[in-house]
Amino acid sequence: MQPFKLLPIPFLLFGLNAQAEELKLPGMIIDGISAEEIPYAMPTAPTSSSDIASLVKRLPGAAINSNGGFSSIAQYRGLFGARVNVKVDGVALHEAGPNSMDSPLTYLPASRTKEVSVYRGIAPVRTGIETIGGSISAESNHLDFGISNEAEVKGSATASYGSNGHTRNLGLTTAITNQHHRLQLSGSSDRGDDQDFRSGTIRPSELDRDNVALHYGYQNNGKEFGTDIEHLDIGHTGTAALPMDILFVRGETFSTQYKSQLGNGDNYTVRLNYQDIDHIMDNYSLRTNSSAAAYRQSQTDVEAGGLSFHYQHQAWLFGFDMDQANHNATIYNPNMSAFFIENYKDIERDRYSLFTEWKGNVTSGWDLETGIRYSLVQMDAGAASVFAGAPAGLQALSADFSNADRSKDEHLVDLFATFTHELTKETSVEVGFARKTRAPSYQERYLWAPLQSTGGLADGNNYVGDINLDPEVAYQFELGLDWHTNKASFSPRVFYHHINDYIQGVAGETTAMQNMVAAMMNPGQPIPLKFSNVDAKLYGIDANWSYALTSIWQLDGTVSYVRGQRRDTSDDLYRIAPLTARTMLSYIQPKWRIGIEAETYAKQNKVSEENFEEESSGYALFNISGQYNLSSNTLVTAGVDNVFDRDYINHLGGINRAAGNNDLNVGERLPGFGRSAYITVNVDF
Repeated sequence: MQPFKLLPIPFLLFGLNAQAEELKLPGMIIDGISAEEIPYAMPTAPTSSSDIASLVKRLPGAAINSNGGFSSIAQYRGLFGARVNVKVDGVALHEAGPNSMDSPLTYLPASRTKEVSVYRGIAPVRTGIETIGGSISAESNHLDFGISNEAEVKGSATASYGSNGHTRNLGLTTAITNQHHRLQLSGSSDRGDDQDFRSGTIRPSELDRDNVALHYGYQNNGKEFGTDIEHLDIGHTGTAALPMDILFVRGETFSTQYKSQLGNGDNYTVRLNYQDIDHIMDNYSLRTNSSAAAYRQSQTDVEAGGLSFHYQHQAWLFGFDMDQANHNATIYNPNMSAFFIENYKDIERDRYSLFTEWKGNVTSGWDLETGIRYSLVQMDAGAASVFAGAPAGLQALSADFSNADRSKDEHLVDLFATFTHELTKETSVEVGFARKTRAPSYQERYLWAPLQSTGGLADGNNYVGDINLDPEVAYQFELGLDWHTNKASFSPRVFYHHINDYIQGVAGETTAMQNMVAAMMNPGQPIPLKFSNVDAKLYGIDANWSYALTSIWQLDGTVSYVRGQRRDTSDDLYRIAPLTARTMLSYIQPKWRIGIEAETYAKQNKVSEENFEEESSGYALFNISGQYNLSSNTLVTAGVDNVFDRDYINHLGGINRAAGNNDLNVGERLPGFGRSAYITVNVDF
């Protein structure tokens, strides 16, 4: 793998609270044997971003498809979007926007985030339904119960400012607690203007988000109950990589959980959740659109609910999970009252799933964790319709879709087995095998007209769906090594995924009618791509490691490399992250620390010709961060991202779709953000 030579040694960012006298390896357990914590958790890092995607991309193997201030889509080992199981506080949230403007990571602001973690390698089946692309978890800051019957008030407040875009973030979490009860109120506000890059400004890229959450918890004699109610309100937020910008995303999420420890040592957990979100976007409020006839507004919504029951008996775990989601999306022209296109109507995607896992010793020195999950995915869609007087081609596509059998049932079976062997007290080896599956998303299956409503691909292409898509089936292999001492750690993973019926846009598969409608609706654009089943493979390596040079100097970082290829043609897979490394050198004192970080990205010339994907150049960014403990409960963090104001193109960034910007042309790759100085103050009370 010659490209590795282009990059400096990678290291993993350390936890912020490490002291000079004690080396604490982040996300690791060191108790006489070598073991990596599962899931692998990244401590909250200094950042000028409102988006927790800035934390996700620091995880080994992880990356982010960035489509806007909050519209970040997780990628893990080359798989992204619906393939990655993302949970926020244990709930797999659904998006109201068919272009993932409110991706699951949107729902938790950085100011209220406790930690972000990933199940490295093959995700156990207990982590969720459809985990073909792994599992990522984000946890909010829930304050602890008290230690006596006396009521006490505790909390945490955060305020931060970033110079690029004048980003302002406020967060507050406070609670009244005792040893049995916890009543917590949380709120946050994120604001920002258009973001600058070295040569200009990305318009529109402003952001506006408010969150309010109320939590009540009760615990007693091995039983614990908790309920959360959260209101999300995203205002005018620019997404230049997408055809429209956010006017609002607004609604509530509810979650209730009950845990019980039984007298025989067994335990069980029951969780209920509900989500009701409305979303409006348009292409004229935040960006220039000179033609009133081309004005478009889209009203979308999602209503979803879920139930899970997990029961632990000795080495066995049994579970049932289900969720149901209903989506709608209609496009309007505010200047033409009769104009409408129902591109998604009464879309149902319901999942019912059973699983079991077992964990234990199978032979001398070898431990096994294994499991099986069966899932039924039921999908259906209402009949499509368009405005009276719509072009004949568009009416014909609507009629064809409405007359088709749109109801589909998919039966999915996932299996996994991970073997772990302790070679020495400092070293262990891990070998994993899995069969993982995923049913098509509702966009891939039910996009009946050639549009860019694609789950956030943000590549400027029009797509059409295919009702008869087959589920993806991946056969996965993993080989890992964990080596830990009191001064150093090294945890590489080598992986290979053999995927049948991988779903990707394919050129030349659309009908003459679809091509004609696409040319009429989007003159000058390439012919649309059709979501189709192809055969694929992904392989690579990712690693994290750390080393204490002295009691006050530490080095740490990550490296991630993935290669994605079609097996049925000679083409490469689309939107795969390039070889990436992060390196940090830290100087640590009892009350303060400072770190210098290098982010290095190789060029990406292994691109999908069939998806008209462009190559990107390699680059390096340098960041400086520091922190100072003003007191036992007050921490000040400051830094500068992209110190040298480097001009660069993030390969996973989108294509500019917003006209009227003198600094960027429509169809041009969106640049990465320029220099930003930031400061954050956190006070615990």
